[in-house]
Amino acid sequence: MDGYRTLLIWSIILCLTQDYGSCANILDGPQNVTVLTGSNATFLCTVASGWRSISWYLKNVFIVTITPSETTVSPGYTIVTQNSTNSITGAFTTEITIVNVNKSNSGTVQCSSFSASFQEAYLSVQVKGSVQITGGNVIVTPNSTVSLTCRAEQWYPAPSITWQINNTLADTIYYSTSYTTDANDFVTALSSFRINPETDLSLTCLATVQTLPQPQSSTVNITVREQSPGGGSSLSRAAIILIAVFVSFGGLLLLLVIILLIVICCKRRKRKRESGYQSDAWKAPEKFDNNVWTIDRDGVGHRNIAYTPEPEPERQSKLRQSWIPWSRQESGLDHGQVTTDKTSRNDLSRDHVVVQHG
Repeated sequence: MDGYRTLLIWSIILCLTQDYGSCANILDGPQNVTVLTGSNATFLCTVASGWRSISWYLKNVFIVTITPSETTVSPGYTIVTQNSTNSITGAFTTEITIVNVNKSNSGTVQCSSFSASFQEAYLSVQVKGSVQITGGNVIVTPNSTVSLTCRAEQWYPAPSITWQINNTLADTIYYSTSYTTDANDFVTALSSFRINPETDLSLTCLATVQTLPQPQSSTVNITVREQSPGGGSSLSRAAIILIAVFVSFGGLLLLLVIILLIVICCKRRKRKRESGYQSDAWKAPEKFDNNVWTIDRDGVGHRNIAYTPEPEPERQSKLRQSWIPWSRQESGLDHGQVTTDKTSRNDLSRDHVVVQHG
């Protein structure tokens, strides 16, 4: 403010010493301007004829001085100037354009003609942030409640948040919005939306500020599907793939177990068959009623295939007459033939044999 007081004092002195030529009245001062960051901001200032010097200030900092002979721009700013004079009234209009403004340029813009007062306006620079519906697309059952959150970050000033259902503006009863501001005055908006859909629909969250030509938006789709007969909630694609992988590995493991069991059973059956050959040989007379066994002097039994049994009545008669005690250790037969049929084999366990003479 000390600079302003000094400027005013010098303005009064100039007015008094230069026949008021430098104190031309400001006929039309600058107007408020609101632009989007990255845009250009233009201001106009018109003074009466007889002016000597016009100065511009941005946020109380000198940026431009215009005299009839030259224009001076302060370093650090990109400013384009354009001047014109009304041929009838002699009024002089100066126009300045601040190029590529940003949020830090927001503030007062002043035009001075060394008069006792300034004409000022306000430059407001708005910032377009981002907008996103968290969670993405969803699949639900009919009449189930869907809750979605729209997050709009790094806006200035606070953005206006609205929702659309199938591209139609939604009633505000469906959503509520809260705002927070960080240390740099950037605003974050959180908008919560709740709905009970009966059919498929799309939801769009829109965020905008005054200077934004088209709102920033984010859209998700809600798909409504009937619940499966088995009940339970719908599964995501990743869950279905995971289940399929586990089922495949489980099926492969089950197949390997079945093959292993079959191999083990076959080996056990083979061992049992091999170990049963000898016992089957001793049991052969039980299977072949018409065969008899021949026992040699070493006590080894062999099946006598050449033996032809006599008719049953006659054979039984002879067998009754031919029982004799016998043991292997006391037997003196060198060339005799000892035979047994199914009946006599059972008696051999009691050290009896049937002797057949050639």
